[in-house]
Amino acid sequence: MFPSPFPETISFFCAELSTPPVFPLLPEEEIFLKKLSSTRRQTEFSQGRSCAHMALAKFKLESEPITRNAETREPCWPESVRGSITHSGEYAAAAVGLAADVSGIGIDLENLSRVVDFNISRHVCVEQELEWLKTLSPTKANQGLRIIFSAKESIFKCLFPISKTYLYFKDATVEIDEDSAEFTFTLSRECSGITAAGFKHSGNFSIIDKMLLTAIYL
Repeated sequence: MFPSPFPETISFFCAELSTPPVFPLLPEEEIFLKKLSSTRRQTEFSQGRSCAHMALAKFKLESEPITRNAETREPCWPESVRGSITHSGEYAAAAVGLAADVSGIGIDLENLSRVVDFNISRHVCVEQELEWLKTLSPTKANQGLRIIFSAKESIFKCLFPISKTYLYFKDATVEIDEDSAEFTFTLSRECSGITAAGFKHSGNFSIIDKMLLTAIYL
């Protein structure tokens, strides 16, 4: 569905949940599947892992298991790899790169058809972001909020695996450039030796058929 938002050094794969996974779960991954209570979550897990293995095929690492951290619920990648998995609506996606090329990767899918209470902006946004949203029409403000939320999810997914610093929504300030489909963010706190407070970086976003994808890498 989505084309890759990354350079050639990062492998990206996206698939519909309704299609059978191309790559079946490995025995080590089946253990985690059985712990999931609902069919929906099992489908998301299976397709997410399938996307990850398909992305890993670029580096001939598709047979490496991707287990799960029981405490943080993050994917446990092969030591030589950095990656991210996401699912929302009827889609799942994964992006991976070699640790020799990238320090971190973060992606997030959001279903824009799902109704979200705009009042969550008080918990997600810093004052600068709230002021920007006020300048937009209700429809545009709702979309802008979703992009900010998703961007912050991608930021966390990118930085947490390498820093083990838990970032909260208001630890990052996001600015959106709709013309270029890019966002920039500034962190207000340090990420454990990886980035200092004040660190600034950018990512990109795309919207296709009411689905939003945000992506960043270091």
